[in-house]
Amino acid sequence: MSWSLPLPPRGALLACWTSAWLSGEASLPELVARVTAHDENHTVTGVWVDDLELEQAAGRLRAEGVRRLRLVLPAPGDPLGLPGPGPFTQAALVAGEGVLALRSDGGGTGLVPSLTSHGSELDGTVTTVLWTAFPVEASGPDPGPFLHEAEHDLRLGVVEAARSLADLDVARWNPEIGEALDDLRRATRHGIDDDELPGSWPPRARQVLVQARQLAGVIHLASQDDGGAIDTREAEARDRVLRELARVVRRARVAAYNAHGVSG
Repeated sequence: MSWSLPLPPRGALLACWTSAWLSGEASLPELVARVTAHDENHTVTGVWVDDLELEQAAGRLRAEGVRRLRLVLPAPGDPLGLPGPGPFTQAALVAGEGVLALRSDGGGTGLVPSLTSHGSELDGTVTTVLWTAFPVEASGPDPGPFLHEAEHDLRLGVVEAARSLADLDVARWNPEIGEALDDLRRATRHGIDDDELPGSWPPRARQVLVQARQLAGVIHLASQDDGGAIDTREAEARDRVLRELARVVRRARVAAYNAHGVSG
């Protein structure tokens, strides 16, 4: 298959690998290597008096009593995992992602990434990430979604994607979409590496993440152009389907990356 899957959200990598480090299941160099794998450098501002490199910021969060990190992937109309109104919520909605670094009392720090590309297409580009920190309060139990919910939603999402996109005849103008949907229905993996999760995460989380990434690939392909949607009505119908599938992918990713300590 010639298409490539999108990179994982930076907040997802930060949340799971810092949680693994805080619980003694990963080293600090491994945390840094995993989180920065796709970028040149990560810096955190607002955690302390100066901008900090990632390893220094992680140490500072631990010193402040942070016990775990939780990924949020909100979208307009779907404030998935957000703690309530405030600067962090506003910034996370704009970025489409964020991380809650929480103490046992529910207080802590919200982190939102900003990505900057450097260089040119001719010479190559690199990405740097600036994390901005905000004080947050997120008391109460984890709102989810959880793995069993994500598994259910993904099963329904694959069936809905196959039916709706077939009705719109998108596979006719891009056969790769039909192939990708077939792979999802057969649970076939094409060169998908699920090692981005720490080793202690449950097998169910890995399965959910693989399916979510494959479904994200379908969404990416189907959103490239109007293709088989020959009129405005069909184009709008396709966009509605893709928005719902994107919601399913976001929920599945949150469940998988936040599955630390969940039996699988």
